[in-house]
Amino acid sequence: MLRIDAPGGPWQNPPPFGEESRVSASLTIVMAAFNEEEALPACVAQNLAFLRTHIADGELIIVDDGSKDGTGALIDALAREHPEVRAFHLERNSGMGAALLRGFAEARKEWVTIMPADGQIDPFEIMDFLAVSEDADLITSLYHNRKYPPGRKVLSLGLRALTTVIVGTRARTEGIYLVRRSVLERLGASSHSFLLNLEIPIRAKRGGYRVKTVYMSVHDRSAGVSKATSARRVVQTFEELFKLRLKMERERLERLLPGRK
Repeated sequence: MLRIDAPGGPWQNPPPFGEESRVSASLTIVMAAFNEEEALPACVAQNLAFLRTHIADGELIIVDDGSKDGTGALIDALAREHPEVRAFHLERNSGMGAALLRGFAEARKEWVTIMPADGQIDPFEIMDFLAVSEDADLITSLYHNRKYPPGRKVLSLGLRALTTVIVGTRARTEGIYLVRRSVLERLGASSHSFLLNLEIPIRAKRGGYRVKTVYMSVHDRSAGVSKATSARRVVQTFEELFKLRLKMERERLERLLPGRK
C-alpha cells in the first residue's frame, strides 16, 4: 500500500491540507518515468496528496519510457491501487518527449502539467501556476534556487543560444509548465527528446497565445541518477532542434501557400 501522507523528501513542510485549500481546477499531471523504480513511490505519494487535497478534478498519468527495472510493474500496481493514477507504457526507451506526448494524448482535464518522476519538484508549486492561469494559455517557470555544475550550465546556455539562433524565438523556461489542453492539442508539438519542453513555449509564443512565467524552487533528486545529460540525449536534442526549425518553416510556407506540399 502506498502511503499518501508519508513525510520526507523535499516536502518536509507541505502546505496545509483540507477542503479550504482545494481549488476548482481540472488538472492532468503527466509524469514520464525511465528506470525510476526507486524514486517513484515517494514522488507519486506526494502528487496524489496534492491532487486529493488541493485539486477538485485531477488525474496523474505515468508513462513508462521503456524502463529496464521494475518501473513498469510498479506503475501498473499504482494504477490498480489508486483511481487517480493511469499507467501507460512505451515498448522501448524513446525519450522524455515521446513519453510526455503519449501522456498528453491521454489527458482528460482542462489543464495539463508535467512532473518529473525523481522528486525534484514539489507538486504544491503548481498552486502558483494556477494563481495566474485565469488570463493565460501557458505558464512557464524559471528556477530561483538552481545551482548548475559548470558542465550543465554551459550546456544549458548553449541550448538556449542555439534555440534563439535556429528557431528565432527564445524559450524562457526551465522547470515545469501549465498549459490548457485545448491549446496543447493545437500547437502540434512533436519532439521526442527534452526539446519538447522548449518546443511547446516556442510554438505558443509564435502562435500568439498568452504566455506567463512564474518562479519556482527545485530540489535534489530523491533517488536515482539523472538521464537528461547523457551523450545520446544531448545529441538527440540538438538534432531535433534543427528538425524543428525545418518543420516550422515548412508549416509557415504551407499556411502562406495553401495546398502546396
